[in-house]
Amino acid sequence: MEATKLQSLSEIFTNKIFKVPDFQRGYSWESGQLEDLWEDLQILKPDKTHYTGMITVKPVDVAKVGNKEKWENDSWLLQKGYKAYYVIDGQQRLTSIIILIHKILDTLDDGEGINFGSKDEWVGKFLYCSSVGGYNYESFIFGYEKDDPSNEYFKTKILGRISSSADKYPETLYTEKLKKAKGFFKKKIKDLSKEEKEKIFSKIVNGLRFNYYEIDDSLDEYVVFETMNNRGKRLSTLELLKNRLMYLSTLLNEEEEEKRRLRNDINETWKTIYEYLGKNKHRPLDDEDFLRNHWIMHDWYDREKANRFVDSLLKERFTVQNIFTEDEDAKIIAKDIRKYVDSLRECVKQWYYIHNIRQSNYSKDIKYWVEALSMVGFGAFEPMLMAVFAKEGECEEEIVDLLKECERFVFLVFAISDRRANTKDSYFYHCAYWYYSEEIDINGEKVGIKWLADSINTCTWDYFNPKRFLDKMTELFEKNDRNGYYGWNKIRYFLYMYEKHLEEVSNERAKVSWLQDDKWKKAESIEHIFPQTPTDEYWQKRFGRYDDEEQNRLKNSLGNLLLLRVAKNSELQNYDFETKKHPKGKDIGYYNGSFSEIEVAQCKEWTAKQIKERGMKMLEFMENEWEISFDEFNVDKEELLGLKGIKV
Repeated sequence: MEATKLQSLSEIFTNKIFKVPDFQRGYSWESGQLEDLWEDLQILKPDKTHYTGMITVKPVDVAKVGNKEKWENDSWLLQKGYKAYYVIDGQQRLTSIIILIHKILDTLDDGEGINFGSKDEWVGKFLYCSSVGGYNYESFIFGYEKDDPSNEYFKTKILGRISSSADKYPETLYTEKLKKAKGFFKKKIKDLSKEEKEKIFSKIVNGLRFNYYEIDDSLDEYVVFETMNNRGKRLSTLELLKNRLMYLSTLLNEEEEEKRRLRNDINETWKTIYEYLGKNKHRPLDDEDFLRNHWIMHDWYDREKANRFVDSLLKERFTVQNIFTEDEDAKIIAKDIRKYVDSLRECVKQWYYIHNIRQSNYSKDIKYWVEALSMVGFGAFEPMLMAVFAKEGECEEEIVDLLKECERFVFLVFAISDRRANTKDSYFYHCAYWYYSEEIDINGEKVGIKWLADSINTCTWDYFNPKRFLDKMTELFEKNDRNGYYGWNKIRYFLYMYEKHLEEVSNERAKVSWLQDDKWKKAESIEHIFPQTPTDEYWQKRFGRYDDEEQNRLKNSLGNLLLLRVAKNSELQNYDFETKKHPKGKDIGYYNGSFSEIEVAQCKEWTAKQIKERGMKMLEFMENEWEISFDEFNVDKEELLGLKGIKV
């Protein structure tokens, strides 16, 4: 590795073109790192320099097969003596600085100068320049490789250039971070004077100093990248995996054209992965979470490896040793890599729709039950759902039945029976693998959706025990906040399902829906009908004969909790029952609220009797909805409601 003295940005960007190679991670700086860079510039004195870090590059042999096409728009600059480089380390820092330079220059008028140079001169040195003559090429001094989705975004959305290919590439998590960086610097320089901008610009191009290294051709850039980028912000497993697969593709005993196609497949797959992981900008999906669940589904789950699945991928499976091994079971060929990346590319779409089911083309019933499972908790079923959705042509009715069994297991085993969160997870992970691989027979038959549903149903009954629910509720009524059902972590989910039941009975349109937003999960969506602070005379007359302990149990019993369509003002929550039903001069009473509110509004008054009766009705709904019986387990429903011994 060849080192030079500390260099300024002006020195580094002299007759050079830099590109971020396709195996690199995309732009990932957060606001904290941008703030640090800005602060460094603020505290740097005009006559001082500031060490900013290392930039490692590798010279590019543009004439090499595969490189010529990627650099063809820059050939005119290369013929003028410019040299081409891949940025191996330091691209995050360089990208941020180039964005800041652009934002400063963008505030200048054409022909206006800064730091003893014209705007056009600085643009040509750091950003882009155009050829003259018949070819009319535009070269970008710093950017991404031609097929990287960040390339078009960086050129058009960040640097403001025009490109006919801009709409062909998806926005990703990385492009979103580029957008945020642009907005960050735009805000910082918005109110700066010309003199202040000039000072900042001078610090950037002259005051920041870098250790600039050009690695020797004998060093492999893939290995250098993986080694060096484990400093600072850790590479994600997905980023490491892409680099590793790219590297292995260069070592295969295949024709160069076949290796080129494989490398292109890997690139296309990672474009798709980042497109779908970042498709919902308000709630991007975690790449580590996706890769782990794909690993569970695609490979045989081993609990001992669960917390080190990265090692399973990078130290056991996709290794250099497995390229050259004579062991046929371990040996990796091009077909193996292509099959794996094809699976990633297809499954990331299903992963996205599992977590954004409203945007899918699935039926109304499938959407409903996926959303229900999302709200109650996916448990160990995400790999299984990804496997099922990845298969085309499956019977919709069978998928709905499977989803219902998944939801039933999660609710009865975790919400009711209070089992440990990892109950039967290994088994369900293995089921996902069996189904996806289609390699293992169960009792002589291929594993199908019906078999999966039946297996879940069997496991439900093995681990269902409502006596544990009674123990849980007893604890919630007696310990800590003593808030009973109000402290049950699935109360909002249960009240919503009860609301859905009343909606079906009424045969009217929904009044409360988790498909609209997540407001239903907030505390304000649940009201104590008999209020927590019962100061009104109405409540004193009807509940004054109960002691504090009994009142607390009545307040927090299931029948006294109500799912609201619209959160009420805290003052209204403490009003008498008639006012709650229909407040004078206000249009937010029970009478026109959720179906649950309307049901309660039918009561002439609200006493301990109504609380008990409604609670019993809701427990009966629970039994019918999830096909259980408390009586079979000798569970006293009055005790389960926390009302045992309270005279109503």
